[in-house]
Amino acid sequence: MGSGVFNRVFSSLAAATLVAALCSEAIASGSHKSADYCFAGSGMMAADTSQPVTNAFLKKMREVGVHTIIRYFDHKNETLPGKTLTFDERMQIAEAGFNILVVFQHWGQRISTFRDRTRGKSDAVRALGLAHDVGQPVGSAIFFAVDGPWSNAKDMADITRYFTDVRRTVARHGNLYRVGVYGSGKVCGAILDRGLADYCWLANARAWPGYNAHKASGRWQIRQLMPGKCGDREVDFNLLPSRSAYFGQFR
Repeated sequence: MGSGVFNRVFSSLAAATLVAALCSEAIASGSHKSADYCFAGSGMMAADTSQPVTNAFLKKMREVGVHTIIRYFDHKNETLPGKTLTFDERMQIAEAGFNILVVFQHWGQRISTFRDRTRGKSDAVRALGLAHDVGQPVGSAIFFAVDGPWSNAKDMADITRYFTDVRRTVARHGNLYRVGVYGSGKVCGAILDRGLADYCWLANARAWPGYNAHKASGRWQIRQLMPGKCGDREVDFNLLPSRSAYFGQFR
């Protein structure tokens, strides 16, 4: 190999190594938007979206390296049109070769949701009905979202009661599914400590209480990055401990 060719190859390898290192550093910090990882081999393994998927979107996710699509369950009066996963969409995702994870979210950004003493049961009943409708396999997980920075004793008691009711309702319906919690490090830790959830999906809001401590603890199965545009919609990419990690997803 001539010295000129060697130098070009070496420079290309060095540049690739630098890009990989910078990418790894950015991923570790979680400070960049999902759009920054919208390229093949970026290391992203899961992506969540509140919109129904399209074939173009799935093709793009495959190029990026994503293997799990995260979609939503909601009440009939959806907070966003088309937010709720349907059977047809579930089949579209599965037939494209992706795993699926579901999260129930209905005004999870309002503390009033968790102060309502009926919501834990009603959300769980609705989620179980939707899981049946889409043919979700027994033993997989349904996550429930807590989208806020709440940390005082009263708010944490309300959130804990909500998950107590979710867990109890799932148990009364045959314990067919595992329970996951999406939220801050403080919320994840409190709910896991009480045995009210099996998995934690750590929200990307790093200013929310307990983020750094919970991230360092390793007690999370999914870690969310900042939203950004990739393909034909806004997405959140998510990190997993490993490509083979199990966190309640299903095919």
